[in-house]
Amino acid sequence: MKLVFWMSIFLIASRLASAQGGEEYFHQGSGSFIRKDIDQALASVNKGLKLEPSSKKLQELKKLLEQQKKDQQQKDQQDKDQQKQDQQKKEQEKKEQEKKDQEKKEEEKKKEEEEKKKDQEKKSEEEKNKQEQKPEDQPEEKKETPPDLSEKLKQMQMDEQKARMILEAMKNQEIQYLQQNRRKATKPKDKNKPDW
Repeated sequence: MKLVFWMSIFLIASRLASAQGGEEYFHQGSGSFIRKDIDQALASVNKGLKLEPSSKKLQELKKLLEQQKKDQQQKDQQDKDQQKQDQQKKEQEKKEQEKKDQEKKEEEKKKEEEEKKKDQEKKSEEEKNKQEQKPEDQPEEKKETPPDLSEKLKQMQMDEQKARMILEAMKNQEIQYLQQNRRKATKPKDKNKPDW
């Protein structure tokens, strides 16, 4: 009797499992699809289809999951392509920036070299001018006095240096006199105001 009881329970359980198995796998697949676990959902649906190959729900869900997986793969491929393009663009921009920086450095170096060259030319020109300086450009003390002037100085018993000093002093007095003349007022003095 026990054997008959257990056999009947086993038969009932197996029928319930096969009847509810397809439905259960459908719910498992749907839950995995909602959680965006497409591979797990497909695995559950395929197990359900093995138990119930004629289930329309499972077949429709399988089509939907396969389409979703295909779309996801296309999206992943597009993302990879976009990342690759972005990476190439960044590398290209980096190369262009490096090229610009290099050109800028070369330009600055060229300018520095030109400036150095100009400075050297200027220095060499100044040295050349110093060497070619005429005797007129030298200070007055080194100029030789004409012979008739030196005779006159001897007659007055005065040396050349002393004569130059006197001439310089006279020149300064003349300049001072001219400056004072310019300062004199052109209007007559007001008698109500003080002199100062």
